[in-house]
Amino acid sequence: MPNSKQDLIKAIMADLERDTRIDLHQFPIRVSVENDVLVLEGAVENIAAKRIARNTAHRRANNAPVLDRLRISVPESEGPGKLRDEVVNLLQGEPVFNTSGLVVRDGDQIETIRTDRSEWGDHRIEIEVRGGTVILSGNVLSLTHRRLAEVLAWWAAGCEAVENLLHVVPKERETDDELADAVRLVMEKDPLVRPDQVLIRAEQGVVILEGSVASEEERHLAVQDAWYVPGVQDVVDRIQVRT
Repeated sequence: MPNSKQDLIKAIMADLERDTRIDLHQFPIRVSVENDVLVLEGAVENIAAKRIARNTAHRRANNAPVLDRLRISVPESEGPGKLRDEVVNLLQGEPVFNTSGLVVRDGDQIETIRTDRSEWGDHRIEIEVRGGTVILSGNVLSLTHRRLAEVLAWWAAGCEAVENLLHVVPKERETDDELADAVRLVMEKDPLVRPDQVLIRAEQGVVILEGSVASEEERHLAVQDAWYVPGVQDVVDRIQVRT
């Protein structure tokens, strides 16, 4: 490997070491280069560590492609069937997806859970589980739908990784306002967070959280909720804990 690639890897590792939100000692991350693509591998502590590592590598490599193979360290699950059923239940029980079709793929077998009832075209979510990875494909109505579907998959017990292949039909332009709205919607789905006490705004993909909450746990959960939303580049935590 050329020295320039070795230097890039060392620079990324140094950046990750300096970031106090990542615990490289307990959860090591491996960085390599395969066919001029940066590759991240390992099991990380939480969704924030995964997103931060990927975004850090992307920036350090001047926005070059990054293959994120990082997985969330989770307790041993009861198998892909249990994980698949939980993802189905979470999506089926979410009112936002009431008109979307739901399909489960298991190898060559396809099971229709719910047919598409949308008035705006063919909108359905196909769910497939491989090991601890949830794969989402199909069409959804908006970017917010696409983001929320991924978050719900992450919330399923035993989920180590999510591959989001959902398409937005018709296409929708990403904006900071839409991203902030998606983060707010996710917090509203979290029964342990009161989003009415948190001010949420976004600037060029960076989500800023302000306000006050009742406990340190609620503050931590609010920050993690923001990190779950795909498209978030960083989270600035300015939330105060009331004493």
